[in-house]
Amino acid sequence: MKSSWPVATGEAAVKDAILVTLETSSGVAHGEASPAPGSGALVDDCWAELTGLIAPKLLGASVDCTERIAQAAAGWGAGPIATAGAETALWDLLGQEHRATVAQLLGAVETQIAMGVESGLAVGLHPSVVELLRSIEAHLAEGYRRVKIRIAPGRDLEFARAVRGHFPDVELMVDGGGEYTAADADLFRALDELDLLMIEQPYAPRDFDALAELQATLVTPICLDESADTREQTAEAIRRSACKIVNLKLQRTGGLSAARAIHDLCFQHGVACWVGSMPELGLGQAYGVHLGTLANCKYASDLEPGARWFVDDIVVPPFEMTSPGQFAVPARPGVGVQVDAQKVHRYQVERREFHRTTTA
Repeated sequence: MKSSWPVATGEAAVKDAILVTLETSSGVAHGEASPAPGSGALVDDCWAELTGLIAPKLLGASVDCTERIAQAAAGWGAGPIATAGAETALWDLLGQEHRATVAQLLGAVETQIAMGVESGLAVGLHPSVVELLRSIEAHLAEGYRRVKIRIAPGRDLEFARAVRGHFPDVELMVDGGGEYTAADADLFRALDELDLLMIEQPYAPRDFDALAELQATLVTPICLDESADTREQTAEAIRRSACKIVNLKLQRTGGLSAARAIHDLCFQHGVACWVGSMPELGLGQAYGVHLGTLANCKYASDLEPGARWFVDDIVVPPFEMTSPGQFAVPARPGVGVQVDAQKVHRYQVERREFHRTTTA
């Protein structure tokens, strides 16, 4: 990574991801299982699930529609990140076979696809207000459509006020990462005065009652992230009026089928969505671009050029904005981006192949 990523045990400097490649007589497709940087144990778990649970069930499998993909993924018995890696690869394969993009398979309308997907700047925790402001200023010239800052106890109100004061016209949101409790309600009422776009995940994921109570006292919409892992959890949050916005993350929900189901549920209840990121490599983020074309994705995404985070990537051409603050939707069938085999070989640390055996 270009800069270290804060984790519970310190900082991570390397991004680990698992490339899932499916090959049939008609094509080659790719998906990405991509835990957040520094999630070494989780990467190992995903690898075990992909090699032990998912790959054997994919051999000889046939999917002829997106509903069959959802049914197949539900039967793998794996966690969401491993599932997302294989499930998105199936969407890529289906798109290639039907000469359709993933966005088209998702049901996005052509006018929305033509508009592309907006990119928002996500900025992590910084040790000082000055460093935070410098980091934001350095990137805003690239055309990002909004700014999200991560907050944590001791680095919240002062930092947010400084950003709002320095950038009075920018669309600004804060992400609490679930680190606060109902005892911090006064802090969020103070943040409510800063004309924020939204407050993302202020409380713990399952604290729906406290989230609902907070939302009732704020003008600023609450956005759920970790609280919206599944359609069922999202439905419960909506039932309790715990949010007005939901962040869709493919790695958190387990792929495109589950993310679309949450999107559709939110649309039915007047809860807006947008697309988040772990961040993934360019392949995983390309799937996010396709997801972001759905009609209820109302806000700029957390998708950012690969060069924002990584020294190198495995996709060619590089994953980058096509105009300031905007990603074009790949037009080739499937996910529409190419994986560079030489780069995969350069960076891979382990490889497993599974082949279907046939008998006469």
